[in-house]
Amino acid sequence: MASAAPAAEDIDLTFEGFDTTNEPDETGPGGDISIDIAEQLDDIQNDELVKQVLTKGVDLRSYSRQIERELHDLEDDQLSSYEEHEAALLELDAEIKSCDEVLENMEKLLVSFKSNLGAINNDIQALQSDSLSMSVRLKNRVVTEKQLDKILQGVVIPPEAVKTICDGEVNERYLECLVEVNKKIAYMRVHGKQHKKLKAFQEIHPELDRLRLKASSKIREYLLDKINGLRSLSTNVHIMQNSIFLKYRFFNHFLIERHPEAAVEVRDSYIHVMRQYYLDHFEAYQRGLMKLERVVADKTDVVGMEESTKLSLFGSTKTVARDKNNVFNLGTRAAILDADNPRAIVLSIAGESSTKYPFEALFRSYNLALVDNATAEYEFIMQFFVSPKARQKITGSDMARMIFGHIFEPSMRTGEQFLKHYLETAHDALGVLLCIRIMTQLASELQRRLVPVLDSYVNSMNMHLWPRFQAIIDGHIESVKRLASSYRSKSKIDTQPPAIVRRYAELASSMLRLNAGYNTHAVSVSLARLRTEVHAYLVRVAEGSSDRHAALVFLINSYDLLLTVLYENGFTEREEEVGSWKQEFATTVLEFAESELEKHFGHLKQFVVEAEQQSDIGQISADGLSRVASTFNAEWRSQISSINSSIIQSFSNFRTGTEILHAVLGQLIIYYTRFHSLYDKRFARRGGGASSNVCQPVGVQNVMVEIKKYRNNF
Repeated sequence: MASAAPAAEDIDLTFEGFDTTNEPDETGPGGDISIDIAEQLDDIQNDELVKQVLTKGVDLRSYSRQIERELHDLEDDQLSSYEEHEAALLELDAEIKSCDEVLENMEKLLVSFKSNLGAINNDIQALQSDSLSMSVRLKNRVVTEKQLDKILQGVVIPPEAVKTICDGEVNERYLECLVEVNKKIAYMRVHGKQHKKLKAFQEIHPELDRLRLKASSKIREYLLDKINGLRSLSTNVHIMQNSIFLKYRFFNHFLIERHPEAAVEVRDSYIHVMRQYYLDHFEAYQRGLMKLERVVADKTDVVGMEESTKLSLFGSTKTVARDKNNVFNLGTRAAILDADNPRAIVLSIAGESSTKYPFEALFRSYNLALVDNATAEYEFIMQFFVSPKARQKITGSDMARMIFGHIFEPSMRTGEQFLKHYLETAHDALGVLLCIRIMTQLASELQRRLVPVLDSYVNSMNMHLWPRFQAIIDGHIESVKRLASSYRSKSKIDTQPPAIVRRYAELASSMLRLNAGYNTHAVSVSLARLRTEVHAYLVRVAEGSSDRHAALVFLINSYDLLLTVLYENGFTEREEEVGSWKQEFATTVLEFAESELEKHFGHLKQFVVEAEQQSDIGQISADGLSRVASTFNAEWRSQISSINSSIIQSFSNFRTGTEILHAVLGQLIIYYTRFHSLYDKRFARRGGGASSNVCQPVGVQNVMVEIKKYRNNF
């Protein structure tokens, strides 16, 4: 017993998980117990608690009795606790039963509610089905109404519109009704095949066709009546076009689309009337302009004209005014190209003032009137005779060109005849070139206005102008050639520039002014050809003189006059014309300087040239150096004075005389400096300088000081 006590203290024998009751386990309805004792023993032996008890040596019987006592005590405690809480448990039991009743009622209510929800769900599904059906029917009805409304709007014509079309006066109200009827016709043509089975379409189609024919008839009569009103020369066509024809242009567009035969009749009638209208006006204007012409040049006004011949031909049979001052000089005539807002000549005003104009002013005036009227007419044709649909296509533009061509062809031919009549007797190269520039400006203006219908007219005018311009230039060239071939050599010539030089200089300056900004190759080539012949003539005159000094003065004065005129007109050496004559001038001045030095300091010049050709400085004659120095020392001041006097007498132009004097004296300094260099080298080689019997030349600095005195003699 003593050994059992400590075991009870050290071992936890709660037997948790073991059934400690004595009641047998009923495993079947008969209470039979089937236990595999061997398996249970194996399980007990493997149990950790049993192993622990057996290992420690615990007394199982006493421990079992102890456990039973504890179980009895626990059972008593549980019964006491149950008796203490019996009232509460009974109350809880009553409450549970009450809750069961409430839950049972709720269950019945929820079952009923579920049943009602099922019925409501069925009703909702039925309503949803009905709603979808109604929505589909509504959509179908809306679509049907739209289609029906569109059809009704497309075919139904108000009675007032029908009455206006058939019996009404052609006015703005008629235009509104016609637009409405045209919409119905257009709708029928687009949708007629689609709805051909509809009775409404079948009934309305013949009625619309009768309305179309009735409207076409009334419109045709109205337009033809208005077109016939344009026949009078006193009628302002442009006002009529804007106030009537363009206002009611839809009438003609209706005819073009709905009754082409009537549209063609209206178009042909308009072409016939306007063709004659413009022709009469432009012919009258041309005749009036021709009375205002001032002839600038005739066939005698050429660059190579001899003065005696010119004077003998003053008895011209022409009665028109003459302007001989502007034959070769452009003067203010170029201002016609610079006008910002050019205006055509008004014949009534010009007739009252008795003002005369050069042909280019008349030419510009006629073509300004033609361009302005052509622009207005082309725009009118595009709006009135070309429908909006055709206007976006090439065919619309072609139609407008065709109509315009028929109307303006006689007027353009009149303009060409006007120009041809002038060109037959034209000898004014500047006037013809001005006409060419005028046509260039008008072509640019037509491009800016987007009016392409006068391109052929502009090209035709240029085809007439350019050949005549070349012919006139050829006439000038031939006149210079004739003048050169007829020139006879003279022993003494006039050193002043001949009249041909000024005429050419003014003509060249004028042509260059008219070519500025255009750079036309034909003008440059023509001027170069003429320049070549004029230069050949001047050289011929110079070479025909036995006095070379006078010939050089003649050439220098001629070149100087040419350059002066060119400079006065604002041209510089960048121009080929100026550069060419400047080169000739410089070459001739250099030759003149050499000639003057040969005349006054020939001994110096000849000695320097010959001495510089020697291969050894020792070969130069010391006596020659001395002789030249002696001669120069004795004459150099007087010879310089003679050169100055000669140049003053030969050249009256201050600038030219100063330039030539500087060139001559400059060459003198060059030759004299070269002579001094030869002198110094020759005598420096001897080691002791020049001997006492060798003449010492004047210093270069002394000569230069003397030359400075002549700088301001001009």
